[in-house]
Amino acid sequence: MADLNPNQLLHGERRDYDRVQEAVGLQVRRLHELPAAGEAAPKSEPKGTVRRANKYTIEGYAEVKRDFPAVTDYVEELEERIRQLLLDGAMPAESPTHKVSLSASGMAFADDSLMYPGEQVGLTITLFPSLKRVACDARVVSAGTAPEVADGEKHTYRVNFVRITDADRQVLEAHVNSLLRSIPIENV
Repeated sequence: MADLNPNQLLHGERRDYDRVQEAVGLQVRRLHELPAAGEAAPKSEPKGTVRRANKYTIEGYAEVKRDFPAVTDYVEELEERIRQLLLDGAMPAESPTHKVSLSASGMAFADDSLMYPGEQVGLTITLFPSLKRVACDARVVSAGTAPEVADGEKHTYRVNFVRITDADRQVLEAHVNSLLRSIPIENV
């Protein structure tokens, strides 16, 4: 019998990241409802998603990061704090809103919104208890196929993250790994 790759599931799906069941704060926005690039958001709506700039396009950034790591760490902390304060123009929810199956590459969740496979949505995920927030765009890969997150009459969806910063992906991966380490292992 051939050895199975630990990331290869029996039905052929491949996962690059570990996955956990988790309760998070989740905001889902359809991308077509968000203002286009260069357009001002209507005053009645919160500000659009704040994302980190790609610092690697800044000339000399790599040298500064190498030569002055304390300065770059401080700047990254300030940028994260600013991003957290500006994200959706509001502070994170104080308690979870959705039960999800979460990994650093995607998630499954239930929601009242009606979405279709292939649609892209904007997500803001608040992790607990740290209250760290992650913003990304995701593509709906399936609808009605996530019984593990079913919530009454709400629709269930599986999404893959399609636009997410490396830093936000690392936040998700660290969060999932910390949850996995906290799960007691039973002796079989």
